[in-house]
Amino acid sequence: MKSTKNISKQRPQAAVPKKVAVVSPQLSSSDAAFSLDVKTYGLESVLGAAYLMMDKAYVSLSGDRAKSVVVTLRAKDPAAIKPKALAEEFLLDLASQKIRWAVAKNNLPIREFVAEQAVLIANGRVAPSSAAAAPPEPPAEQLTDDQRAEIEKLISEVEAEIKTMNDKKVVPDPKNIKASWEEKQEQENKA
Repeated sequence: MKSTKNISKQRPQAAVPKKVAVVSPQLSSSDAAFSLDVKTYGLESVLGAAYLMMDKAYVSLSGDRAKSVVVTLRAKDPAAIKPKALAEEFLLDLASQKIRWAVAKNNLPIREFVAEQAVLIANGRVAPSSAAAAPPEPPAEQLTDDQRAEIEKLISEVEAEIKTMNDKKVVPDPKNIKASWEEKQEQENKA
């Protein structure tokens, strides 16, 4: 089965939120440029996507950090990556970074609470909550007779299986493949 697509170079498609306007790059023979609204995409998302491109392209950012940023991408190896491919990859990275930063902002109160509790517990100011501890196991007396019989049956089956495994003849290992590293070292030292 032949495939014309190179699977290793494909990237997962990130869902672009509906509020985000689709940006078309300005392509030249060696560059791809974007004008991005910082309020729409977020400065962190733009900077994160630019950082992810640094292994493939030179990234230049200009403009007002509060309003609009112009991102210019120039391939480090122009023969290997075309400006259109760089632009598509940047847009995918931008979409995933936007989602990543939205999740991080939504989880900020939870992360702050967990960090605060960890510091308080480490300083001994707050005892760890009993809710975090595992619930105690019910005593064996609470098992029904059917449950006890089933457990005994399973134990006897396992013991029988172990006994049959031990009774089987050991398969010869002429090349000493099954030996552990320590056993092989001991054999080499004896020789």
